[in-house]
Amino acid sequence: MQRKYFVGLLFFIFSLTNLVCKANFVSDSLTKKTTICTNEEPTEVSNINLANDIQRYAKKFIGIRYKSGGKTAKGFDCSGYVGYVFKKFGMKLGACCTEMYKLGYDIETKEALTGDLIFFRRGKSTKSGISHIGIVVGSNSKGLKFIHSSTSKGVTISYLNDPYYSDHFVGVKRVVDSFK
Repeated sequence: MQRKYFVGLLFFIFSLTNLVCKANFVSDSLTKKTTICTNEEPTEVSNINLANDIQRYAKKFIGIRYKSGGKTAKGFDCSGYVGYVFKKFGMKLGACCTEMYKLGYDIETKEALTGDLIFFRRGKSTKSGISHIGIVVGSNSKGLKFIHSSTSKGVTISYLNDPYYSDHFVGVKRVVDSFK
């Protein structure tokens, strides 16, 4: 009986924490500033909610054309797109994918979650520089999915197991936890 009570109490505390976090998510449409969960340390639940919000917002741009140096909804390059999406949530990531690669921390591919950043290099050699970035949007039987701005399709969803992307894959980084 005591164990049931303890589990119930934990569930209640977890629900209350989640409710408080949601209540502290404030968006001011006049200043376009977003404050995310004013708790001192972001909870795992708030990070998951934020990552899901990032994914939903990112998908709104599917089909927007690729534009070299583009950083607006009129046309995006890969880093312009990722930066634009994260900026909506108050996170400034940097101007290019090499700057963005310096942020966050490495994640094993099998541990990748929605909202993580995925990076690619120019050539197949490990000495090739970082040249492409996307946002992980999940995985399914076809593998890890990410959304990005490609030169041929604009903003689109691709799979890491696609031969081109798997040959140029560098790694996955988690940055959502880094912003408080």
